Amino acid sequence: MCEWFCNVLENFLENVWFSDEAHFLLSGHVNSKNNVFWGSKVPDLVLQRLFHSVKCTAWVAISKHGIIGPFWFEDDDGRSQTINKERYMAVLNMYWVSLGRRRGVVRASQWFQQDGATPNTANETIAWLRQRFEERLISRRCDVEWAPHSSDLNPPRFLSVGFPQR
Repeated sequence: MCEWFCNVLENFLENVWFSDEAHFLLSGHVNSKNNVFWGSKVPDLVLQRLFHSVKCTAWVAISKHGIIGPFWFEDDDGRSQTINKERYMAVLNMYWVSLGRRRGVVRASQWFQQDGATPNTANETIAWLRQRFEERLISRRCDVEWAPHSSDLNPPRFLSVGFPQR
């Protein structure tokens, strides 16, 4: 991926949309998948919490052209829902409409990046993305695969602490 990235770097950063979702635990605890804290010693205190604590989930895309989202995964009553391919594709549809409304953004030249989560790489999802982005798609199961375990390369990962609580 690094070699590919170096070859396309000049025009790539002008037209790429990085995307990601983040879970926000409503109990006040930090979601360790979104935030990692490093220390020089083992903590003296470990807090336990419920395995399935109440949470909300947001999706966002970011580029040089700004931020699209956040879009929330919730039902009509505002309750958080798990992400499946149908819900993920509904968010992608909202993103696609918002992308088309951006001034100065030509959708036909934009790249789209996503991680390798199961809803993101379902056959129907990849087909939907390929129809719109063609070869300008960076994801698992695509011509350009996102480097696994590379959340530090994804700008939305750093925005997760800035979303408002719901």
